[in-house]
Amino acid sequence: MHEFATAQQIVRTITRVGLQNGAKKITEVHLEIGDLTFLVPEQLKFSFDIASKGTIAEGANIRITHVNAKVFCPKCKYKGVLNLESSGDTLMMELSLSQCPKCGERDLEIIGGHELNIKNIRVET
Repeated sequence: MHEFATAQQIVRTITRVGLQNGAKKITEVHLEIGDLTFLVPEQLKFSFDIASKGTIAEGANIRITHVNAKVFCPKCKYKGVLNLESSGDTLMMELSLSQCPKCGERDLEIIGGHELNIKNIRVET
């Protein structure tokens, strides 16, 4: 479960930034999470609640924006979303078997979906 290690790093980052900017409490955290991070949002939120205990981020609301996997096809120059239905181990297999939605090419370049960004935090000073 890499959600807990990820949650710990998020808590470290946002508490450091919050304290550097005079925050007494972090009330909200907005994250962007890509399909290809393999993070389960519910598990990440649960892990965040545990990792933030005793910090200024304890009790913060977590908002997660989903980021789709995106590809570029060198053959037809398609650039866009790759719809992946699966989760877990089967996601990598599905990704490796994916075809360009426009021309059917299998040699695709992944250009999005690995994101894990802290977009912003809301604080009380």
